Amino acid sequence: MHWIYLIIAVTIEVIGTTVMKWLVNEDQLLLGSLFVTLMVGLAYLALSQATSKIPIALANAFWEGLGMILIASVSFVFLGEAISIGQMFALLLAIIGIVIINSGHAMQEQKQ
Repeated sequence: MHWIYLIIAVTIEVIGTTVMKWLVNEDQLLLGSLFVTLMVGLAYLALSQATSKIPIALANAFWEGLGMILIASVSFVFLGEAISIGQMFALLLAIIGIVIINSGHAMQEQKQ
């Protein structure tokens, strides 16, 4: 269940950031800011539930990395923003980092 909370936290963050960007583009700065504030608060609430079982380093790396990848993807596909080759490479490095941190955590759990 703790991984579900983590995925919920990421999803809420991505929705909040995406809607904020859309609202700001529609000249709704205050509404966008209020919406993203609410969504980030909810995301942290879900993250706190996830970290009751997942180490904070692993949860934070997963949350930030996957969130960054999803937000970049959404901005490219739905908001028409450009992603450079360098940014794509950085996203690939983020994926590699998440995998390495997760592998390290799994190896550490096996030793215990």
